[in-house]
Amino acid sequence: MKNILAGLAVLAVAGLVAWPKVAPLLREEAAAPAASKAAPAVRTVRLAPQPFESTLTFNGTLLADKAIDIKSELRGKIDRIAFTDGQQVEAGDPIVTIESGELAAELESVREQLALAETNAERLQSLFERGSVTASERDDAVSRREVLRAEARRLRVRLEKTRIVAPFAGTLGLRQVSPGDLIEADTLITTLQTVSDLKVDFSVPERYRTLVNPDTELTLYVAGYEDPFTARVRAISPRVDVATRTLTVRADVANPQRKLLPGNYARVELISRNPDALLVPSMAVLQSLEAISVFTVENGVAVRRTVETGERSAAQVEILRGLKPGDEVITSGIQGVRDGQAVDVRNIPDVG
Repeated sequence: MKNILAGLAVLAVAGLVAWPKVAPLLREEAAAPAASKAAPAVRTVRLAPQPFESTLTFNGTLLADKAIDIKSELRGKIDRIAFTDGQQVEAGDPIVTIESGELAAELESVREQLALAETNAERLQSLFERGSVTASERDDAVSRREVLRAEARRLRVRLEKTRIVAPFAGTLGLRQVSPGDLIEADTLITTLQTVSDLKVDFSVPERYRTLVNPDTELTLYVAGYEDPFTARVRAISPRVDVATRTLTVRADVANPQRKLLPGNYARVELISRNPDALLVPSMAVLQSLEAISVFTVENGVAVRRTVETGERSAAQVEILRGLKPGDEVITSGIQGVRDGQAVDVRNIPDVG
């Protein structure tokens, strides 16, 4: 037992003697993990306003500026077809006539009755002034005359409707009836639309509202044509669609060579130019389900900043909100950076 206690005493003395030499080694081992957590090396860019041009693309549909279905308002038999498929017409050109013999006979009969009624009304008015007839008799004659006048006007209107003419200049569609067909009111005869002047309708997300204004120039690409076409904004819907959060925009498209057709799909492109945009490299932008963010360096510490982005180019992203000129954004070494962590900025100096 004494030998054991003596051995322990010797070890304790030896430990006290060796501690000054061992302690520094232990401190170095404790410092080794801390050294592994040294500030990560990063590269940064300092933001400054600069010109930026981007292309916004929308889906559009070409429409005729004026387009109607040609239909009859009367029931009757087709007497004459005065057009051919796809014909160009001017306003007032005849398209179709409907047999009008019965209406013409009715009108002639009413005219004969009206002539007699007018003579009778004048005669009774003269007799009433001399006191030979009562006011009631005079009024009956006048009423009869006015009724026949109204009937004559109605028949003249119906007779005019038997001759269907083009309401405006344009291109007729395919013929849907033949001579001798008995048609009903609202039977489709053909279509009429302008082709030399078209319009394109497309939807724009509400956040781009300030970029689209009346007279803004657009570029159109249509299948089958390599060269683009030009359009100019005519009007913008004053209401946002609550379901899609978009605005409908209408633009005019000149089509003098009639290459384009109503119904064509058009890819609409708008060039957006911002002379004072804040741009960061694409690799600096971090996107998650919660937010879009970048890391900035403030007093040597990485700070995560939530941002709102705009348009993108091949290598850059436009920052709309969340940053300001002069902010220093981390562009390289982001993978090892954490919010609130000290960083070692190692930018390559400019070579004069």
